Amino acid sequence: MIAATRANADVAIIGAGPAGLAAALAAAESGASVHVIDAQASAGGQYWMQRAAALGAPRAPQMIAGAAAIAAVRAAGVTVHLGAEVWAVFPDLRIVAGTPAGSLEIAARAIVVATGAYDRVPAFPGWTLPGVVTAGAAQRLAKLAGVAAGARVVVAGSGPFLPVVAGAVHAAGASIAAFVEAQHPDLRMLAHLARHPERWREAAALLRTLAAVTRERHFGWIVTDALGRDRVEAVRIAPIGRDGTIDRARSTTIGPVDALVTGWGFRPSIDVTSLLGCDHAYDESAGGWHCVADPATGATSVPHVFAAGEVTGIAGALPARYAGRLAGIAAAADAGRTTVPAAADIAETRRRLARARAFVAPLNRRCVPPRAIDDLAHGDTIVCRCERVTQGEVARACADGAGGVLGAKLWTRAGMGRCQGRMCGWQIARIANANDPAQAGYNRPRIPIRPVPLALVAAALDAPDARNRSDV
Repeated sequence: MIAATRANADVAIIGAGPAGLAAALAAAESGASVHVIDAQASAGGQYWMQRAAALGAPRAPQMIAGAAAIAAVRAAGVTVHLGAEVWAVFPDLRIVAGTPAGSLEIAARAIVVATGAYDRVPAFPGWTLPGVVTAGAAQRLAKLAGVAAGARVVVAGSGPFLPVVAGAVHAAGASIAAFVEAQHPDLRMLAHLARHPERWREAAALLRTLAAVTRERHFGWIVTDALGRDRVEAVRIAPIGRDGTIDRARSTTIGPVDALVTGWGFRPSIDVTSLLGCDHAYDESAGGWHCVADPATGATSVPHVFAAGEVTGIAGALPARYAGRLAGIAAAADAGRTTVPAAADIAETRRRLARARAFVAPLNRRCVPPRAIDDLAHGDTIVCRCERVTQGEVARACADGAGGVLGAKLWTRAGMGRCQGRMCGWQIARIANANDPAQAGYNRPRIPIRPVPLALVAAALDAPDARNRSDV
């Protein structure tokens, strides 16, 4: 018999990364009863991820900062549910999750969605070979387990996250065979950085990391193919012209290698906000589709639902913390708690959030995947790994009238597998309409939004106060 637990909260927060933890602490300090739900075994999210105790005490500054934030949240009396994967959220603000102990249901007066983001993944020949991993996965493997993605690794893609990952993989024991950045050097970024002295130390650390891990660095190049039979053995790269096209005549091969780490930024994880009916907007530089939220409070278009962090657009950990604090304060007030921080404190947090976002926005615009990304996949390149649907099948379906992401899903099953389009949705939208992917839409989630054992569904239905409900 699977246990079913039910709890009430003034504020329920989905996600225990920097935004979620900041929201939890702010709401608790405002007098609210707070529950935090996260699918991972430890709190902290991707940025503040915490390594297993068996690997020893955290040494990296991010881990140390994360441990302090987690301790502060617990000291404030917040209840944290880990290993709890949310599979349903209802309009009356009931959240249902599966946990190692059984089914968990939390009824809240206000919700803060801080679900973060996941890797933005384009398809290219060979990307399904063993040894080809996303930047987020490679970093998590290195930081949590101290294991490198391979012994000789190519790190490729675009964005400031790439040097961070290269450093983490190198620290875990890998040799970085090459670093491949799609963007050409841009002196305007130096001028932008000059206006933000608070970020100079961070930028200098990234440059030192990149210089230390490899001497083979290619700027304005892109990986066109991962080569190998049973796993990746070599990587083909080619330069990108200023017009965004690939010069395949000048391509070269890097090898032997046993791993390719690809990073093209992140996509906001909007399953929960979409399920709740919140308004969303499209901005490629912010990761694509994201939840629209008031920057001053985190309020969404749905009453009693707030959002903070990457779900509202990719901006990084620092803006996420400020936005999380504002959302936590607003959610607590919405739930009827009036012990809020001083107006000056809130105003200062808003000022810091605006400045942090002002720093990130130009970087995001610069690191939008180049037009060349649309020329990588061939007709027989698998786009949807779950259902093994190719680029050609999706392209033909869209040409025949499928239209966008939903149509491609219905016609070809692309996006209908276990990941529900989280890996392939971005690519499918670009196949449907490369000039304006927003017109292709996105997969609308349905309950359950994650694979869940039927026994857990039954336990949720059999829980006290759950019987005779027609909406579970």
